[in-house]
Amino acid sequence: MSLRLKMILGIGAILLSVVLGFAVIALRQQAKYQQDLARHQAELIAAVADRSLARAMGLGERTVVQSILGRIGEHEELAGIRIVDATGRILRSSHPEEIGHTLAQAPAVDRGQGHEAAWDVERRSVGIFKPILNGPACVGCHSRDRTVLGFLNVLVSLPPLDAEISYHWTIVIVAAVVSLLLVGAMVVILFNMFLGRRLDLLSATMSQVEAGDLSVRVRDASSDELGRLGKSFNAMVERLAEARRQLEDRHAEQIRRAQSLAALGTMAAGIAHELNNPIAGMQNCVRTLIRGKWDKTRLAQYLEMLQEGLERIGRTVGQLLNFAREAKPQVTRVSLRPLLERCLTLLGHEITARQVATSLRLDGRVSDILGDPHQLEQVFLNVIMNAIEAMPNGGRLDLSVRERRDPRFVQVAVVDTGVGIPPEHLPRIFDPFFTTKEVGKNTGLGLSVSYGIVRTHGGYIDVESTVGNGTTVRVDLPVNGG
Repeated sequence: MSLRLKMILGIGAILLSVVLGFAVIALRQQAKYQQDLARHQAELIAAVADRSLARAMGLGERTVVQSILGRIGEHEELAGIRIVDATGRILRSSHPEEIGHTLAQAPAVDRGQGHEAAWDVERRSVGIFKPILNGPACVGCHSRDRTVLGFLNVLVSLPPLDAEISYHWTIVIVAAVVSLLLVGAMVVILFNMFLGRRLDLLSATMSQVEAGDLSVRVRDASSDELGRLGKSFNAMVERLAEARRQLEDRHAEQIRRAQSLAALGTMAAGIAHELNNPIAGMQNCVRTLIRGKWDKTRLAQYLEMLQEGLERIGRTVGQLLNFAREAKPQVTRVSLRPLLERCLTLLGHEITARQVATSLRLDGRVSDILGDPHQLEQVFLNVIMNAIEAMPNGGRLDLSVRERRDPRFVQVAVVDTGVGIPPEHLPRIFDPFFTTKEVGKNTGLGLSVSYGIVRTHGGYIDVESTVGNGTTVRVDLPVNGG
């Protein structure tokens, strides 16, 4: 159930209770007023009738007394008027058929007063008993020792309250329903004006925060309770955002540290492997030379093997130094076509031996670039050599140079039809000492060094590959240098 509906029903219930309470009180007061009015009328009629009957009773004119009672009893608001004795027996009445009967409750004679006003449920009337006192005119018929000779009983009919009460109840119910509808409409309007929109905004903001967006804030500058709630919520979200940033930074730092340790371990393993193999071969050569005397041919052979081992160690150390040093490029104006043609010429023996068909294409007028020709030559030699080695049974190698949509860059694409790179290896191809080639055939530093050179020039290098369909390497270089 929504808050709006709860407020409407709550206020409506309170209003209905108040209206019904006031209605019950008002109807009771009205009934009491009607009874008091009937009693007052009875007392007034009794006072008037007492004066009229006193003279007739003093003269002993009983027929006149009965006639007066009959005439008074003809009044439509009067249920009856009668004279009763101290025992409650009816002596005279506006209804002659009652004469001789005894009332269920006799009037009190000892105090010289009649009953209080009594409600007659059967006749729906209010009756009073006015004492008839013994006076000088009564001495002829009554003894002097009696103070009260009897009572004048006057019954006044009450108005038909049932219909009036039903009418008032109808008015109360209609008023309550109308009031409830009006108050409900006013509550809805006021709720939407002062609370609804702000609560909806606060709820929507909380939903965004719950979904993970900690950048949202409640825009409520008011100083009331909802405004303070919004400010407290904003402060809480800011603390959550700060805690998440700290957690993400700590997590990222842990990931970087783990990656650095993993790269360091891979590098250490690669260096140990690349240096251990030639050193082991050189040690075997030295031990063999120490054990005996050899002719010049065998000695020259062992010395050549030692030299090859030292050269291999030197190449590994040199590549490692180049990787670590990231020497600043010696920038000059470089034309890419002659540079790529030179790379193909230097690798011509490998291209011919593996029966690889090559092509070089320049799309449109490609501008020269600013860069270090020796470092760029090293990049393309590594990329082209990898492409050639990926086609052991021959294939096709296409080189193309074109301008990108962004005129600040020139792109060199090297496309081969080789074996391709598995998807799980693609994210690691630029890691130091990572290689998929056989042991001893590659140090795994070529693409790492190439990546560093391209980034130093302010460019980008990207690799796409599909196993069995070949690989495409794109090198984007800035025209005016990095």
